[in-house]
Parts: sequence; C-alpha cells; structure tokens
Amino acid sequence: MTRKEIFIATFLLIVFGTGMHFVHHVPFFNHFLGYIFPVKESVAAHMKMVFYPMLLLSLYLTVSRRDMREFGAPVLGGLAVMPLIVATFFCYWVFVRHELMALDIVIYIASMVGAVLLAKCWRMTDFVQRLWPLWIVIAVLGIIAIGILTYHAPDWIIFADLG
Repeated sequence: MTRKEIFIATFLLIVFGTGMHFVHHVPFFNHFLGYIFPVKESVAAHMKMVFYPMLLLSLYLTVSRRDMREFGAPVLGGLAVMPLIVATFFCYWVFVRHELMALDIVIYIASMVGAVLLAKCWRMTDFVQRLWPLWIVIAVLGIIAIGILTYHAPDWIIFADLG
C-alpha cells in the first residue's frame, strides 16, 4: 500500500468505525445488527469498532488485489490492538473512575492508526501470506465471538455500559 492509500484507508476506517457507534440509535436497528454494531458504550464496543473496519480492509485488499494472501494482515492488526484498547482504558479508569469521551476518541483513533500500520508492516511477511486460510478461520471465529460477547454480554467490566 502506498502512503496515500494508507492515509485514505485509515481516514475512511476511522469514519466508518465511528459511524458504527451510532447505528444502535437508528429506528430500524434489530437483533442482527446488534451482533455487528455496538449496542452500548463499553470497552468491548470500541474493540468491535476496530475489528469490523479492519475486517473490511482485509476484504477490500483481497478483492482489489485479487490475492487471498492479502486477507490476514489487517485482521491481525485489528486483533493486535484490541488488548491495548483494554489496557489503556483500564489505566485511565484507575485514576478517574469514569469515562472521558475525549480520551476514548484519542484511544480509538490511535488504535485504528496502529492497526493499519501493523497491517502494512505485516502484509508482505511470509508468515502472514502463507497462512491466509488460518486468518480467515480466525476472522470468522472473531466475528462469532465478538458478536455474541458484545450483544449477549457477560457481567464483566469490559462489557459493562459505561456511558
């Protein structure tokens, strides 16, 4: 990916991910959409807002480049930043004991930028390209796990409504 493609992709993914946050307010929101889009303000919702845009980037690169080996790096980049979202949130939660919207936005944008840059770095590695079927399986498992865990959330702080 060129610098221009990285910049445009990152910008569009941030806009798409941010837009995902507000879908649960639309009148036609239903149970199916709840598995894809965030349903409340939680740490897990921000993870969902990284995972699905990066999955879209995977699909875009795979289709536009006509190469299945392009699939893995964006998925892996999204999955790699998820623990950082959790860690960063809990680091500031310890000190302020409530949500800070401005900081959440900064964390989200930094996470998306980091995920795209990781995808760029990992994209051409032999490890990522050779194991493309594994990354598809991991993406499908991620879709299932993230959808179920955020829509039918267990009583854990990571899934708690903090809004």
